[in-house]
Amino acid sequence: MKSRIWWIGILAIAVAMPRLVRAGGADNKYAKVDKGPKTIDVSKYPKEMQGIYKNDFSKKCSKCHTLARPINTNKKPDEWNKYVDKMMKKPNSGIDKKSAEKIKDFLVYDQKNRKDKK
Repeated sequence: MKSRIWWIGILAIAVAMPRLVRAGGADNKYAKVDKGPKTIDVSKYPKEMQGIYKNDFSKKCSKCHTLARPINTNKKPDEWNKYVDKMMKKPNSGIDKKSAEKIKDFLVYDQKNRKDKK
């Protein structure tokens, strides 16, 4: 009986291990940026960028991950474009082509005017 319970435990661990490893890898990759600030002060940004931050970026990008991730990540403009294109393809992201272009514009503007100036 003890042997059977032992084998069931080993089997459960073997089945769960790949999922735990994958999840841990994703969490570790973004752990530092996900713990950073989740909002930014855009009051000095142009009105258009303020609107994109409020209506597109904040609403769409928070569906799949914390806003801290893109807020605290540094990328070149072409990397932001690829990143948003990738996010647009995620199920239930709600990011259409029009909002994707706005989000890209915001992320590139924010990178250039806030992150790169640090």
